[in-house]
Amino acid sequence: MPERSDTPTAPVSTGAVGVLFDLDDTLIDLRSAMREALLSAAAEDIEGLSKAEVEGFAEHFSLDTAGHYDAYVRGELDFATQRHRRLVAALSECGRSTRQDVAGFSTRFELEVVRGWRAFDDVAPTLDALDALGVPYGVVTNNVEAYQRTKLAKSGLERVGVVIGSDTAGAPKPDPRSYLAGVAALGTAPERTLMVGDNPGHDVAGAIAAGLPALLVDRWGRHPEHPGVAGLGAVLDWVRAATR
Repeated sequence: MPERSDTPTAPVSTGAVGVLFDLDDTLIDLRSAMREALLSAAAEDIEGLSKAEVEGFAEHFSLDTAGHYDAYVRGELDFATQRHRRLVAALSECGRSTRQDVAGFSTRFELEVVRGWRAFDDVAPTLDALDALGVPYGVVTNNVEAYQRTKLAKSGLERVGVVIGSDTAGAPKPDPRSYLAGVAALGTAPERTLMVGDNPGHDVAGAIAAGLPALLVDRWGRHPEHPGVAGLGAVLDWVRAATR
């Protein structure tokens, strides 16, 4: 997919620059891992559906338009329950229901999704380039730090030392505290720290409101109404422009 927009304007102020990344579907292909885990864990629920119906079911679970995952981040649901509610909602779109309970589905799903965690192909080269340039980087994510560190390790990204989870910051994105905790951990200034992520609200609008430049990475073209890019190449463009 061609990139859809230019890199954000680089800051004109002096001082060290840094980069903060969202994790899921920015550095790690969670969408694909979740799809395979879902189709395995819900195999009996979706038996007999057409290929198009299965694809719609998986996409509905991934998009989570009812916001069950966000409810988990706000502390309104536990992790297993938000998964189960997403299953129920996705099945209802196909005229189906499930007999699986919360714990059983979440356990089956977790066993499969962990096997599927992979970094996108452009991640290692981008981090290599940032390391070579001496640019600090980290992750700001709307999940708990310990779980996301496990995900990084299993995806070969142990080198990411700064990880700000919603528990670490005391608030999830788009609360300014989440981005500013990342900035503080990098030792940079907000206006010199690029926030990179796949969510127009949590990773772009929220970061900009907190005083950071931001870049939308829309790998699947889900947000054509927002200016974004298809990969991480623009991150290095921004860094090079900012450090001239």
